[in-house]
Amino acid sequence: MLNAVRIWILLSSLLVASGWVLSAFHQLNCAGYGIVLALAAGALLVWTRKTGWRPRKNKLFQKFKRRFKRPAPMLFLILALLCLAAGSLYIPSDADSNAYRIPRVLHWLAAERWHWIRTLDIRMNVAGCNFEWLCAPLILLTRTDRCLFLLNWLSFLLLPGLIFSVFTQLRVSPRVAWWWMWLLPSGWCFIMQAGSTINDSFAAVFALAAVDLAFRARENRRVEDLWLAMLAASLVTGVKQTLILLALPGLIAIWPGLRLLLKRWFISAGIIVVSLLVSAMPITIFNLENTGSWISVSKTYAKAQLHSPFWGIVGNAFCLALENLKPPIFPFVGAWDAARKHFLQTPFGMHFAQFEDFGKLSFGVGETSAGIGLGISALIIISIFWAWRDRPARLLEASTRKIKGDVRLLIWVPWMLLLIFMAKNGSDEGARQCAAYYIFLFPSLLSGAGQKNLTRQVWWRGFAVTIMCIAAMLLVTSRDRPLFPAQMLMNWLQADHPNSKFISRAAYSYRLVPDFEEQRIVFEKIRPPGEKVVGLATVEGSSEPGLWLPYGQRKVMRILPGDTPEQLRQAEIRYVMLEDDFLYYTNQTLDQFLARYHGTLVTTGSFFADTGEPQYFYLVHLAGNG
Repeated sequence: MLNAVRIWILLSSLLVASGWVLSAFHQLNCAGYGIVLALAAGALLVWTRKTGWRPRKNKLFQKFKRRFKRPAPMLFLILALLCLAAGSLYIPSDADSNAYRIPRVLHWLAAERWHWIRTLDIRMNVAGCNFEWLCAPLILLTRTDRCLFLLNWLSFLLLPGLIFSVFTQLRVSPRVAWWWMWLLPSGWCFIMQAGSTINDSFAAVFALAAVDLAFRARENRRVEDLWLAMLAASLVTGVKQTLILLALPGLIAIWPGLRLLLKRWFISAGIIVVSLLVSAMPITIFNLENTGSWISVSKTYAKAQLHSPFWGIVGNAFCLALENLKPPIFPFVGAWDAARKHFLQTPFGMHFAQFEDFGKLSFGVGETSAGIGLGISALIIISIFWAWRDRPARLLEASTRKIKGDVRLLIWVPWMLLLIFMAKNGSDEGARQCAAYYIFLFPSLLSGAGQKNLTRQVWWRGFAVTIMCIAAMLLVTSRDRPLFPAQMLMNWLQADHPNSKFISRAAYSYRLVPDFEEQRIVFEKIRPPGEKVVGLATVEGSSEPGLWLPYGQRKVMRILPGDTPEQLRQAEIRYVMLEDDFLYYTNQTLDQFLARYHGTLVTTGSFFADTGEPQYFYLVHLAGNG
């Protein structure tokens, strides 16, 4: 496991750093990446010859067979295979990936460099880039976005070993750590994201690895492990700005071992430079240069920035508890929605009006809203209560517990970081955005002899296995990527039980999911053949990836409200895909847009957006442009 983690950190650092370097030389293309990968392969060959390292296939196979005979590891393997199936069967299905993550990569590759993109959706420019830098060579070499989920899936596979290692270093009993190393990755946010391109849980591996490798460096006095810990902590900050705080545990673990850097100071200086390059520093500099702020948000998301830390903590404490204790199916969503809207009109509820959709719940479990989940939440609450009642274990713990200062700090600092996150973040998807934070909260809850005694209880083990089985069922029935013919079954059930409100609500929930694959098929039919440049007039729409297809053969240019007909003519844009959110944003009608750009309406259509509301689009031919 540890070698796999080291390779993942090195590969991620290589791709992120090379993305920025190749951009500087305008070589973000196949030739540029070919040179980078050739140099990396040469360095790997020299290293293997120097060290004599060879993979031991027989030993790995025997270890694999022995480990996965037990129920918990076997269920984790099943979860991993289900995530792989879900990711393979569906294209990226979350709105954020289609609205700005994938499009920004396509814009960079088209220009052969990172650049500040002309767009109304500022997220395309200001958001952290590390996940996208790993996507870039995959899209460039495969000409598709279907395999991007593998970045999350590979990270998911590394979680159990890292959780066990970090937990035991933070004074959790090995027996307890063994059970929770399988349980925590089965949390709903982790399994839902393992087959998707949502990047909240992606940084958890780097955050855990930074702590683990820093501790190992202090024990074995290997400066190489400290270098990797520094790279891992830096990678965390560059994934997204909401995760920057999560680098602090790694930095605390690294601090006592900094003297090791002097052993090979020249290489250490180079590692520091690379660490800065793969961190949030480059995007922060560009944000300051172009917006005057280290991170900027659009007007649409300004509401999610809280102004009162106190009410932010109070509100998020309620919302996070609500999301994580919500059952897999919540049929009372209509009544709940009416009640929460009424509450927000009361004097006390006005304190939470600064939140984005405060207290909002969905009918089922979705990848954009899932937290650690009801099963894990219920199990840890029961475990804490049971361990507290185990008086002999508490007396034994009190008499033998001696924890070093830095370890104690690492145990409790994550709670402080969570409070800071809660004080500032007012998003309605906070439970999902906390994905990488959850794991670090558990060492403080699981230390103690009572937890060790609890894992010996047959009922507790049965509960733990049941939770993992339920997680597998949720993956199969996920409305985002169902592993069964959902629409056909829902139609059959509705025909057989026409008066069932529950079945009608479930069918409606499945229909609400944006079908980006169908959207791309529609675009393929209506898109003018042979057009190398297509205009897109949208604000935060999620249709852009479909306009780029086939990747590498077409370019999409975003239209801004101030663009003149002459500018579009000079850019050789003859067709524009116009979305209705652009018309609403610019306060104009379709006829006014057509008159301004001397356009002719070719066709119109609609698809479901992530809000569940139909998004209308219009294909416009600019008559004066050829």
